[in-house]
Amino acid sequence: MRFRQRTRRKPVGLTSLIDVIFLLLLFFMLTSSFTRYQAMPVANGGEGGGAEIKPAYFRIHDSNRMDLNGQPAERQNLAGLFSTLATDRKTLLAIWSGPDATVQDVVDVMSAARREGLNTVLVTGK
Repeated sequence: MRFRQRTRRKPVGLTSLIDVIFLLLLFFMLTSSFTRYQAMPVANGGEGGGAEIKPAYFRIHDSNRMDLNGQPAERQNLAGLFSTLATDRKTLLAIWSGPDATVQDVVDVMSAARREGLNTVLVTGK
């Protein structure tokens, strides 16, 4: 009867495992961003029981074509358009984004409306 000799295994070194974990930790710490994104409050179209004031409708068809209550609007004149709405006490603005409008177009219009004092902004889609 022959007995097999047992081979002794070497213990696993944890030094390389610790190095890998440290490198992963360093990678995730350097690639993550700790900046805070600015939130923009938006009211959806189904909120509330009805508006006492009829909202002004701003349509964004695409980056070059926009209109306010059916009248063509230029991107450069948004501040003037929204300031007249704010002085007419119409603080409710409904923004309709068309299928060719980008998110950046909608955010630009929303921020221009906020700068001019329009506090309530509704955003609708298709």
